Amino acid sequence: MRSLSVVCGLALVVAACSEPQSKPVVEQAPAAPVELAATVIEVPEFVVSTAAPDIAKGLEVFGLKGCTACHKVGGGRLVGPDLKGVTARRDDKWIKKMILRPDVMIKQDDVAKKLFVEHLTEMPNQNVDPQSELPFLLAYLKSVE
Repeated sequence: MRSLSVVCGLALVVAACSEPQSKPVVEQAPAAPVELAATVIEVPEFVVSTAAPDIAKGLEVFGLKGCTACHKVGGGRLVGPDLKGVTARRDDKWIKKMILRPDVMIKQDDVAKKLFVEHLTEMPNQNVDPQSELPFLLAYLKSVE
């Protein structure tokens, strides 16, 4: 029995001391870029109001959301583009999407990408409520065409 344990012990020592067997190196191809599905931005349909109280509410929301920190309305560019006449330059659906999800637009929309290159600042998502704030913002922006 003793000779069996010696043989087993020697086998363990030899196995532990022997060089590990090298495994063939398998080169892996670089991972293909993953295409993410485009995020769909839901925009509500509504008629842009021209009523003075709605325009005033839009100006209030514009200030409360911090839009004035980056945008002028007339008077030229600030951090972001001047918004005077934006409703004449862009269609309502594009403006709604840009207000609601600028983070998505800068990744998916060519115009938003170009604006980013021009201004070197990404518009932050201000979490504008599509029902209770967006209609008033559009009323205000439309009023300053």
